[in-house]
Amino acid sequence: MRVSLSLKDIFKSSSKRASQSVSDGKSHTEVDDELTRINKDLYERNVELAIRNRTLSLLRKIYNIISTTLGVEKTAQLLIDEIVSELKFRKGFIVLVNQDRTTLRAIATSSSTPEEMALLTRFGNPFTNFAVGLSDIDNFCVNAVVTNRRRLTNTLYDILVPMVNQSSSEQLQNTLNIQTSILYPIVFADQVLGVLVLGMDKHVGSLSLAERETLGELIEVVAIAIERTKVYADLKRANEQLKEADELKDEFVYVASHELRTPMTAIKNYLWLALNRYGKDLDPKMKQSLVRAYISTERLITLVQDMLTVSRIEGKRLVLNFEEIDLMELYQQIYDELNITAQKEGIVMTLVPASKKYTVYGDRTRIGEVLQNLLSNAIKFTPQGGHVTVSVRESGTMIATDISDTGFGIPREDLPRLFKKFGRLGHSYKKVAESAGTGLGLFISKQIIEAHQGSITVESEADKGSTFTFTLPLKQASSDADASNTSIDP
Repeated sequence: MRVSLSLKDIFKSSSKRASQSVSDGKSHTEVDDELTRINKDLYERNVELAIRNRTLSLLRKIYNIISTTLGVEKTAQLLIDEIVSELKFRKGFIVLVNQDRTTLRAIATSSSTPEEMALLTRFGNPFTNFAVGLSDIDNFCVNAVVTNRRRLTNTLYDILVPMVNQSSSEQLQNTLNIQTSILYPIVFADQVLGVLVLGMDKHVGSLSLAERETLGELIEVVAIAIERTKVYADLKRANEQLKEADELKDEFVYVASHELRTPMTAIKNYLWLALNRYGKDLDPKMKQSLVRAYISTERLITLVQDMLTVSRIEGKRLVLNFEEIDLMELYQQIYDELNITAQKEGIVMTLVPASKKYTVYGDRTRIGEVLQNLLSNAIKFTPQGGHVTVSVRESGTMIATDISDTGFGIPREDLPRLFKKFGRLGHSYKKVAESAGTGLGLFISKQIIEAHQGSITVESEADKGSTFTFTLPLKQASSDADASNTSIDP
């Protein structure tokens, strides 16, 4: 925007010209003519300054509208109301091209007086209900979109064809006192989004330079505002669709997992029965096949159970039943169960005795599940002859549990994925394939520990082993001791 001289500068310049005219010995008539020109110049510059101030005020309001998170229609309505009001247009409306680029539709129109509204209603509210196909090239709005050029017209019919006939258009034009309409294509990134239509009570030739510059600047800002709100609306719609799809996925996983668990458990029980009742009479190859089937069934049940747990967590359906827990008693039980597996793998597993009794308030089954998962992982990823150690220690008002191993370790680049769903490690592919893990155990463990107001972390280096640590509030530090159950909020 050009910067105008201040009124003080203009007055100084004009006074100097008037004084010069007198000193040059000009006649009174010539001096009067000079003063008339000076007054006219002062008036025009004063009008220009007022227009530019009004433009700055309008642009500031438009930028405030842009900075507010609104829908496309709401934003467009605020824009057209401000433009028509501030710049004293008779009528204005905004039309946009639809998504498949076949139709122009109005999304906002300026307000009308009761008399104007009565007439507009009589003719079907052609501004509010504006809808024209892009094949109707006789319509000036369509023409502005197709050619990407500004259009001027002294006839309202050019804008409303074919919705309103010429006689009705003339009646509307007279009532609204519109002499000229300007149609500006709304363009962003070389794509025409729609058209801004402004009707005024004078001919375009009477617009000052400042007014023409204002309109040019205005259309650029309107284009940015419309595009921004369209992008926001598209993102919001996409997020809603993703959320809906995610909810459907969770529901499907929950139902599918629930339906799979029952028959898989029955198959596992029949296989166990066959191996334990008739195992001595079976052919070695047949027995080996049944053992493999039993192990595979166990793995599948574990996967189904993990998926069911994740679905419950994400659907906020997993309820924790809180009670007092003797932590070392629980750990001893899990240690005894898994130590048999560790011995078969040639791994030395140690549960370091605690110096005193530690009591926590939590869900016994879920806390046990966390330790069992971490110990199972440690056994899987520790080679024969390695060590796995479980120890506890006080850390302020928390009790920390450390599960350390001398296994393969975790490369630094894999650590950020560790507690995510299906966060299996690319750099440990071979061992992961052998272990047949689900990639859900650590995600579930993290959710369970955090639901107990604790945390879970890991320290590891490749080929140097790992230490997983999770914390739980000691009973006396728990502020939720009166609660009997709660649900996990992922």
